[in-house]
Amino acid sequence: MFRSVLSLENLHVQIGQRMILQDISLEVKSGEMIGIIGPNGCGKTTLLNAISGFLPVDTGTISINGQDAMNLPAHKRAALGVARGFQHAGIFREMTVEENIIMAVERAQNFPWWWTMSSAFRKKMSGAVESALEEVNLASHKKSLAGVLSGGELRLLELARLKIMHGNLLLLDEPTAGVAPVLKDALGKMIKKLSKEHGRTVVIVEHDLQFLFNLAERIVVLVDGQKYIEGAPEDVRRDERLQKIYFGE
Repeated sequence: MFRSVLSLENLHVQIGQRMILQDISLEVKSGEMIGIIGPNGCGKTTLLNAISGFLPVDTGTISINGQDAMNLPAHKRAALGVARGFQHAGIFREMTVEENIIMAVERAQNFPWWWTMSSAFRKKMSGAVESALEEVNLASHKKSLAGVLSGGELRLLELARLKIMHGNLLLLDEPTAGVAPVLKDALGKMIKKLSKEHGRTVVIVEHDLQFLFNLAERIVVLVDGQKYIEGAPEDVRRDERLQKIYFGE
């Protein structure tokens, strides 16, 4: 039996007078890759914000790796295993590619503040940086400012940082936004690798349906803040209700 990494029950989120999410329940097992789709404004990003602790939930329950997370702030949910990617890649653009990786390694491996004065720690850091950047084909950009990378390269750098962090639940928000078609394949392969080879559980909000349907194992469709359809990608793709949502009658 695969254990539950994320469990949502009867989640309601209201902002002002508007109910954004209504009665959302979802169970995500270890190693699963779940896609969240739906029309603009249906609550997809709000759902990720509620799970990761960036937005308060009015009623319902959130369990992360078997622990109640409803009243925990974002940093404590991160400690439970949540690693969050954002619509605009969570990268420090004024820093080099290498420095972005170094920051992630320092945090994940608890490097001491004086590590740069130790040859052993410097060697360990160098190996970690080289390995991370080679995996996403960014080693040649190591000394470049992150801000000069293309949209796809920024996403790959973000995934490299997320992999370094110890979180086993990755929440990815529109990973293909601003990514050229030539890099979407590399992005998809890296996300799949994080799931299948590194054991991460992945929840992806995405507007590129073809990209997501080729990647996810289960699709959840939100409409007006409610779970409207849920099932295997091919079943959801063939569902007449999906056609009506996106293309009308």
